[in-house]
Amino acid sequence: MPLSRRRSLTAALAAAALALGAAALPAAQAPAAEQAATDVAAPAPAEQVEKVDAALLEVMKQAESLGFEGRYALLEPVLSETFDFAYMAQIAVGRHWQELDEGQRQALVEAFSEMSAATFAARFSGYSGERFEIGATRDGPRGSKLVANKLVKGDGEAVPINFLLRETDEGWRIVDILLDAKYSELATKRSEYISVVDNQGFERLLEILDGKIAELRAQG
Repeated sequence: MPLSRRRSLTAALAAAALALGAAALPAAQAPAAEQAATDVAAPAPAEQVEKVDAALLEVMKQAESLGFEGRYALLEPVLSETFDFAYMAQIAVGRHWQELDEGQRQALVEAFSEMSAATFAARFSGYSGERFEIGATRDGPRGSKLVANKLVKGDGEAVPINFLLRETDEGWRIVDILLDAKYSELATKRSEYISVVDNQGFERLLEILDGKIAELRAQG
């Protein structure tokens, strides 16, 4: 393996380990209906990433006609099926999760999920010949899987957007995105969210998330 690729992989795994650093916390429980067993084999990690890539490419190609709300509506069910937003929200607030009652936990998961879908809808708002390419799946920290993925622009420039997945009762679910193959979005959120709760309280965090969602919607 070339040195540059080895360094990139090392950085990606380090970021993944940082994002999962609080994984010893009890896992957030999904609603009972979502935990019902099925006879359908759970998709492999790369298959989950393929679903996300396909949905993103679709909204990019139809970005103008769909508008923000249309992109959001198309992406939200796919993201809910492929991401473990409950777990991600739990990790994002760290030790504060244990201090929240069930109503507060549910409110956080809902806000986190909506914010995630709104962010995707805002980021992928146009198409200029881009395509996605999925690479190898590697072992990550704490039993996770790291799926190499990149967005190839029309001019050939490749932007690494790797996905970290963990196995749940419902199968493999995405729990982090590593931009440029090394910057953990979950680790960034964890730092921001804990700081807000530490200094301003949990309710203020919800207000900030609601404000960011409204801002993304307003920007279209």
